[in-house]
Amino acid sequence: MGDQWEANVQAFETSEYRARLDGVRALMSDAGLDALLVTSEGNLCYLTGYEEWSPYQQQAVLVTLEDDPYLITRKMELRNAESTCWLPQDHLVPYAESYVGSAERSPWEAIGQFIKGRIGASARIGAELSGTALGVTAYAKLVDALGVEELRDATGLVSKCKRVKSERELAYMTEAAAIVDQAMLAGIDKIAVGTRQSDVAATIMSALCSGTESIPGGPPRQLPFMPVGRIANAPHLKWSDEVYSAGQQTNFEIVATRRRYCCPLARTAYLGSPPPRLKQVHDAVLDGWHAAIDAIRPGVRCSDVARAFDVAFRPHGIQKDSRIGYSVGLDWIDGGASLGDNDHSEIVADMTFHVIVGIWEPEEGYVFSEVVRVTDDGAEPLSNIPRLLFERPA
Repeated sequence: MGDQWEANVQAFETSEYRARLDGVRALMSDAGLDALLVTSEGNLCYLTGYEEWSPYQQQAVLVTLEDDPYLITRKMELRNAESTCWLPQDHLVPYAESYVGSAERSPWEAIGQFIKGRIGASARIGAELSGTALGVTAYAKLVDALGVEELRDATGLVSKCKRVKSERELAYMTEAAAIVDQAMLAGIDKIAVGTRQSDVAATIMSALCSGTESIPGGPPRQLPFMPVGRIANAPHLKWSDEVYSAGQQTNFEIVATRRRYCCPLARTAYLGSPPPRLKQVHDAVLDGWHAAIDAIRPGVRCSDVARAFDVAFRPHGIQKDSRIGYSVGLDWIDGGASLGDNDHSEIVADMTFHVIVGIWEPEEGYVFSEVVRVTDDGAEPLSNIPRLLFERPA
């Protein structure tokens, strides 16, 4: 594709991908690496533009300090790479389909053999060793093919570069925010006595895929989380086969995407008049959330934001042990900074955080969240829907 940006296929100008590559190479030099093997699906996309929906594939990007990266994937996926990557054709490397599903051969052998032919025998090689791509067997096959004793752990190196977003990344996330706002309101409005939970989920999915009148929707990176009723205090559950009845609570956590960039959003809805305790929890959550938002600005640390939340939230007497947010962008959780008291990363302008207050206790549950952009003046929420405990008529 050279230096031409094809707006309908390639998500960013080639110059932006090259700037990302420069950032990764600087961190590689600091870490004493000559080569980096990137295996995370999101990080592959970040560096090359490559996007596909088969994360079970064995694939990798080889980054060196001088040459353009190489994307190594199965032959079947080559057309996907040609359609989305900025890399020249000879840097898209397919391995034979005979490696796939074989008990005798591993794609990691083919990947390792290609890499070995491209770098020196004494090269210091780092790899993303966390996640699901390189399990014990895959790692052993790769190391054997490379002819080395071990690979250096370079997990998190690319994620450091992903923390600060470009203007186009922020534009995609802002568009995703408009989509997710509309989808959330549509889902809440669908709740009624006798309505199937699956129909509420379908309403949300339709809105996420359709988008707004001016912004096309995209395939969500995750199905809606929407535990209902007695299991509303359980996180990350989908809908059930049941229909709604009066007095049921739903904790919605959904995500919209634009060119893979994510904007999650969470709200709680109640079918009928919410009990006083739930209203108390909502007030506590909102107090803590606003305190965290007010604390976010360039120069403070993630742990400072967590402490500001704690000061406002704890006096309400409600238990919460989990963190209150994390870096979001190309992935729902993009591996960057974490808003917890154990992360002392400094916050800088154009970071983006999913600030989420989830209450997941035996006797009560509640969830509320929005994505915010860090500006020079503080935190700017991307969503524009009411910050309410939503009530639906029973």
